[in-house]
Amino acid sequence: MANKTKYDKKLILEILADLAKGHSIRQVLSKENRPCWETFRTWLNSPKYPELRNQYATAKSDGIEYVLSDAQDLLNDALANSKTKDKTDLGQTHLVKAYVDLAKWKSERLNPRVYQKKDSLTLLGQDNSPIKVKWEK
Repeated sequence: MANKTKYDKKLILEILADLAKGHSIRQVLSKENRPCWETFRTWLNSPKYPELRNQYATAKSDGIEYVLSDAQDLLNDALANSKTKDKTDLGQTHLVKAYVDLAKWKSERLNPRVYQKKDSLTLLGQDNSPIKVKWEK
C-alpha cells in the first residue's frame, strides 16, 4: 500500500535538514511518516512547489560539506590514535581510507562545479562564452 503523505512545509524542512546532515534520500524517506520516493519525486518536479528543487539541491550540497567534515574528523581521530599506539590497526586504516575515498567520490559526482578535479582550463569572455584561440602564420 502506498504512503499517502500530504505536502507539508514542516515535513519538507525536516527532510531537507536530514539531507543537509549527509544522509541519503533513501535513509531520509525511510523514516516514519515520510513520503515514499515517488511522492517526493512528484513534489520535486511539480510546478506547485517550484522552490523545492533548489532547496533540495542546496540541502544535498550542504550534506556534502557535512560528510567531508565528518571524513576529516575521522581521519584526524585515526591519526591521533595512531600516535599513541605502538601499532596501527590496519583494518581501521582501510576503513578510514574507504570512507574518505567515498566522501571524495560523492562530492565530485554530486557537486562537480565545486569539487571536480580540474584537468583543463576554460577561459570565458565577458559574455560567458568560451574564448577561442586561433594560430595563424
